[in-house]
Amino acid sequence: MALSTRRYAQPWGRILVASRRPHPALRDTVVEYRAFTIDPARRLAWLETPMALPAIYLSIGETGRRYDPPGSPTAVYAARTSALRFVPPGPWEGAQVMLTLDGANRLLGPRLWEFADVLPDARDVLGRRMRDIPERLARAASWDARFALLDEVFLGLDVSYAGRVPAPLAWAWERLLHDGDGTRIADLARETGWSRRRLQQAFQRHVGVAPRDVASMTRFRRTLETLVRAPAGLPHAVLAAHCGYYDQSHLIREFKAVTGLTPGALSTAPVLVHPAVGGAAYRHASVVVGDPEGPPAAAGTGARAPDAPGARAAPPPAGLPR
Repeated sequence: MALSTRRYAQPWGRILVASRRPHPALRDTVVEYRAFTIDPARRLAWLETPMALPAIYLSIGETGRRYDPPGSPTAVYAARTSALRFVPPGPWEGAQVMLTLDGANRLLGPRLWEFADVLPDARDVLGRRMRDIPERLARAASWDARFALLDEVFLGLDVSYAGRVPAPLAWAWERLLHDGDGTRIADLARETGWSRRRLQQAFQRHVGVAPRDVASMTRFRRTLETLVRAPAGLPHAVLAAHCGYYDQSHLIREFKAVTGLTPGALSTAPVLVHPAVGGAAYRHASVVVGDPEGPPAAAGTGARAPDAPGARAAPPPAGLPR
């Protein structure tokens, strides 16, 4: 269970990202632990792009962060269709526990739709063993020690749902993560042997969002990763055609719905694409959007972070550098 670390130094601040796989006994529940130590050079707002699966966030030694939507600094992040915006008061640390599909259902119960638009306190959802976890993490001497503490805590958590996610649902979920918007939901339902209504209900129950939402999140993630690596001035129409949107207007509408920003604004903002050992479902991006009360960071205010090892984007449009 080797510890992996990556460091970034940018004009807008410094960041350390550490990650590690869980104890072998937790492999069916937890994909990986991921941790952040961030020291911003000035007060900034951040966006965390949505993922297709819940994760547990644990703040360490910090209480002044503002969230949109409002929520606890020790929270359950559900599968979402919009980015999470927060404003750290200064340097801060946090850890994420990235759950498997079965793990999310075991710990949270097959009612994940309840977490789709809120940020419930993880200590209320997961019970007494989580009560003092932020303070215990703050006292640990290293990230190795912190991840070992997370192993201890999650090995001792009560399981609220003993069953496994239905195999047809797990297959359909994986298919959407890989094929994204290229898969018709009616065809997907037919291949599982279920009705479209049954598939829809299973996704709401066990994933928290509809199949079409998972497909849209996959398309958005791939498009953002392509945009981050594309040369400046890439026409939105070219990006839209390459990434499966109907047209440029469709691309812009989805970006604004997910992040509140246009592709043009995101193309000039510092973006960190986080790799994930569990695959595409667990990959997301952090976007530095500048002054919490003002517009996104302008071009030249901070270079994009270097690509993290293991992060991949969709192939660029023909004629663009690979």
